[in-house]
Amino acid sequence: MELYSFLLLILLILISTHFLLRLAQHLLPSKKRLPPGPIGLPIMGDLITIGDRPHESLAKLAKTHGPLMTVKLGFTTTVVACSTEMSKEILQKNDQAFIGRPVPDAVTAENGYDVSMAWLPGGPKWRNLRKLCTSQVFTTQRLDALQSLRHQMVDKMVKRVTDASKQGEELHIGKLVFGTNLNLLSNSMFSDDILDPNLRANAIEELKELIWKIMELAGKPNLADCFPFLKPLDPQGIRRKIKVSYDRLHALLDEIIGRRLKHRENGMPRRDDFLDVLLDHTQEKDNEDFGMLDVKVLLTVACAWQLTAFSLVVSRLCLAVGRFEYGG
Repeated sequence: MELYSFLLLILLILISTHFLLRLAQHLLPSKKRLPPGPIGLPIMGDLITIGDRPHESLAKLAKTHGPLMTVKLGFTTTVVACSTEMSKEILQKNDQAFIGRPVPDAVTAENGYDVSMAWLPGGPKWRNLRKLCTSQVFTTQRLDALQSLRHQMVDKMVKRVTDASKQGEELHIGKLVFGTNLNLLSNSMFSDDILDPNLRANAIEELKELIWKIMELAGKPNLADCFPFLKPLDPQGIRRKIKVSYDRLHALLDEIIGRRLKHRENGMPRRDDFLDVLLDHTQEKDNEDFGMLDVKVLLTVACAWQLTAFSLVVSRLCLAVGRFEYGG
């Protein structure tokens, strides 16, 4: 018992010391040249001001403090761009200066997050991964090849929304858009691997739920990001919950990758999709540091990008079609 008490005392001292140091840093005037912003409260900063509708709160604050402002999220200092011009200045003209970014605590639950293109600092590996995605995922040829499939899926989804509107049926738009995205994604990333009848019958539904859960938890406000000394405690349990989804997602990707490797070993025809490109990349002599973990993490990132981008486009399309009950 004395040992446990001693260890607990040491832990409390370390947490208290960290807390006091960050508090002093928070209260003392900073020498950095930061944009203007609200004063905020001690310790809490502007968390209460921003509230649960940050997009509306930040838009109101921008009217007072300008399109580029500084807000305090607990112990985290954040610079917010609230105009198209400022966004272009950051993302286009000064993109190299903003390559690095803090990693959300929830993301650290994924095995291999530190090799993910989304969180890697600018460097040779990051540039190689970006070049790979640019040349294989977002090419004009690949987009053109899937154009008829995209039109077919969007038409089918819009018809579903229109029918629901005419019949007065409640429709969960979020799930409808997400399902359409995933069907398109399965064709562009894995050809028809996800729809393979040899897979378990509920595999595609499970994949939908896993990616949905990961995006939901990763986007959830996390106290550990605002107060770093809370990271070891994971007070909201976000990291523990999202790890379950990450581990299961990687297991499903292992099934898909393993089946594709067997196809290649048996000399079956290539699919020439993104998965084939990544597997080719692992076998090149110049890419010895690119392994199966990199493949799974890059597939996760590419899925999230395409799902997010396609969701924004299609959601706007759906909102313009008739009247419907919005369930998500």
